[in-house]
Amino acid sequence: MPDPSGWPEEIRTWFRSATGGCQALDIFIFNYGRLACLYLQDAVTAAAVLEIDASEWHTERGYPVFVFDAARIDEIQRQLSICGYDVHVLEPSDKPKRPGGHKRAKVLSISVGRERAKRERAR
Repeated sequence: MPDPSGWPEEIRTWFRSATGGCQALDIFIFNYGRLACLYLQDAVTAAAVLEIDASEWHTERGYPVFVFDAARIDEIQRQLSICGYDVHVLEPSDKPKRPGGHKRAKVLSISVGRERAKRERAR
């Protein structure tokens, strides 16, 4: 499990901006259409409560990300709610600009983005 003290400040700032004033039992699912994600402490909470396949667990620059099929949002929301969490689903239009201030192409999956970059470098 990645150490929270090593999570980059820019992702923590982005997460606080995206989720607003959240409480200890609030969890945020980011719905990107085909895929959905939980980031940082929400991903860690999900890993402790849900059965997560290794292919769904990612660490990007040292911070945790749980990536799953968006069709599972209701199921995951229900399971986390049973455990006492207040689950919020944020759609892409609700999501503020990513940290760094520059415009980026939408990448639905970190692993897909890495594969695309690898293919482009090989050209």
